Amino acid sequence: MSTLDAHAVDGTAKPLLDHIVILVDHDTLTGIDERLAGLFTVAPGGRHADGLTWNRLILFEDGTYLELIAFADSVSPAARKQHRWGSLRDGAVIDWACSLRAESAFARIQEQVSGAQTGYTYRDPTPGGRERPDGTVLRWAIGTAANPDGTLVFPGALPFWCLDRTPRELRVPYQSAPELASHPSGAKGISRIVIEAPEGDAARLRDVYTAIYDPRSDKTGEDEWPFHVPSEGHRGKQTVSLVEGSGEQVIQLALAGGQHSPSFVELLPGLVVKLESYL
Repeated sequence: MSTLDAHAVDGTAKPLLDHIVILVDHDTLTGIDERLAGLFTVAPGGRHADGLTWNRLILFEDGTYLELIAFADSVSPAARKQHRWGSLRDGAVIDWACSLRAESAFARIQEQVSGAQTGYTYRDPTPGGRERPDGTVLRWAIGTAANPDGTLVFPGALPFWCLDRTPRELRVPYQSAPELASHPSGAKGISRIVIEAPEGDAARLRDVYTAIYDPRSDKTGEDEWPFHVPSEGHRGKQTVSLVEGSGEQVIQLALAGGQHSPSFVELLPGLVVKLESYL
């Protein structure tokens, strides 16, 4: 049995959609409970180990979540500019993360991507973490993508990887605290992600996505891939798509809703998200 087949059997190398990152300003995050009342239950987050950012979470039954993240109001413009997300605009989906059931399986992802011979690679994981409001310290490692010239890929063009070094349930308590994953809007999970890439980028990235999600496929000309989620069951379409745009990169999101969910919800001013019934 090949290494790839062995990983396919035990499931540790199966990419899982982990979370979507939405950047907001400090004041918006401070008042997010009132802002989303009647639509979403907002779970506690915490402050990250670098001291620059803090977050709140919208957990879903499928084990994924939306991360609403803000730079602390004490962070200087110079310090913010050094952060990977520091130059991006508030009020938008800016990035997204995958995960694996075992960090050791990330080496296989790195092999698959480098083996696609596109020039893109994933760097070795670097430590990260945050402290929850109850004092629990969470630890993980982050794997980010690099361009053929060695620079970091623009956030969101390819997923980054969040690999837990403490139990994931501590970071995403959708099972131990199911009330946090129950929403008035009926949202159950993440149905679709669409990356609208700047002109020319989609063609360069297509083979990287195939290497991540369907490494044994020889398909060409198709820009949609199925993703898996941490929980059992199927909610929504569960696909990630890559389309070519004409301007700056845009990441669009659709949630999986219930039979009585509204068709659209406004997460933030100007950020409208579709809810798709999975029934």
